[in-house]
Amino acid sequence: MVATAAVVVLLLAGPTGAFPLFSASAWSPNDRHGGMGGAPGPQLPTPIKHVFLILMENEQTGIIYGQEPYETQLANRYAWGGDANAPNGTGYYGICHPSAPNYLALTSGQPLQCGSDGYSTYPVNNLGNLLQTAGESWTAWEESATVPCQEYSSGLYVVRHNPFPYYSDLGGNASGSACDTHVLPIANLTQDFPYSATPPTFTYIAPNILNDAHSSSAAVGDAFLAGFIPKLIAEPWFQSSVIFITYDEAYTENGSENFSGYDGLLGGPVYTVAVSPFTEGVGALEFNSSHYDLLSTIEWLLGLPGTGTGNDSTLAFPALPALFNDRLFSPGASFPYTDLLGANLTGRGLEGDNLQYANLEGANLAGARLLGANLQYANLRGADLRGASLAGANLQYADLAGADLEGADLRGANLAFADLDGASLTGLGPGFGQATNFDGANLFEALLAGAVCGTPNYISAYGANVEAVEVPSSCIPPL
Repeated sequence: MVATAAVVVLLLAGPTGAFPLFSASAWSPNDRHGGMGGAPGPQLPTPIKHVFLILMENEQTGIIYGQEPYETQLANRYAWGGDANAPNGTGYYGICHPSAPNYLALTSGQPLQCGSDGYSTYPVNNLGNLLQTAGESWTAWEESATVPCQEYSSGLYVVRHNPFPYYSDLGGNASGSACDTHVLPIANLTQDFPYSATPPTFTYIAPNILNDAHSSSAAVGDAFLAGFIPKLIAEPWFQSSVIFITYDEAYTENGSENFSGYDGLLGGPVYTVAVSPFTEGVGALEFNSSHYDLLSTIEWLLGLPGTGTGNDSTLAFPALPALFNDRLFSPGASFPYTDLLGANLTGRGLEGDNLQYANLEGANLAGARLLGANLQYANLRGADLRGASLAGANLQYADLAGADLEGADLRGANLAFADLDGASLTGLGPGFGQATNFDGANLFEALLAGAVCGTPNYISAYGANVEAVEVPSSCIPPL
């Protein structure tokens, strides 16, 4: 069926025809900016170039937020995980108890040795491995340690707060190993940290057991952060950085471990904040998250794949782009190849952004603003696009199988060769007054055979090009 006034088919072909479909071999971490051999390649996927992770100890959210002045100030100014002790129970949670398994979960995505603080080694994929493979710079600073990659506790340093010696793939403390060269002692973080030096791509910071509140108090930990964090914020490189501060696990006020959680996580509610010019004014997340999600977020920001063996970068525990304000997602931002599998992008402003080849499978984009965005070859399988604004967007060759497009605005969008098999295209109905709008859209050779339109379908498709499209009977009219 060919509608009148069909739009021009945009093949975007190269010398030999249309672009090939995306494959895993089209881009690899070794092609990255700063990758192996320093060869130029795709930049890190956001304007954030320096990620910090600071681990504090053994306090639940309610002991920190609203009680400790500096951390409360940070949460009120920037983005944070929310207070899971509030009546709605929504917030950020640890994985299990005691300390060590949470540090391991944050760097491997796996619930290793829950119930034990002992020192063991594991041949599992981890954040250090991912950084090494991508050729990215990284440093782990261990306050009060005395040697690199210290595998034993001594004085105010405890190895259970340092996950990297646990990973045998990093080579342990053998001279010249990844752990030996990247996991470094520092006598006093506040005095000795190299503030003026441009930080590596990833920095891990473990304060000693007094400054992290483990063997002191929440007030001591807050005072440490109040003396340390402002010095980081004052540096010019902070403008392209994010500092994550989180507690490992939660205790109740009587000193017992807090086993509340969600989806099998029982580490209790913990305070977590994201400090960055790109998180100012965001406030508390409105959905549950955990250490697994934070690892997924670090991987996304640094353009790293998930470990593939853990709960990181998965539909269950996706990255947290909701921590970041519209400055990060400003119109025309470029996020090619970005991996936001299952992420919550509800209502996000992505107008004109380049999301070519992006992995948005299962993502929540309900009400998102994607006018004019480039989603060519993007993976949007099962994504929630209800009520999303996609007018003029380029969705050529995009995979929208099983996506929910109810009430989406696709006027003038290019959907040539897109896969809409099983996608829900019906409007939101007369009660909502919002049809799914394909007016002027290009659906040339799009796959709609299994699309779901309902009866009545509440679809508008005036002037749409449906040439060479097999349209289900439930979608006719108007498609």
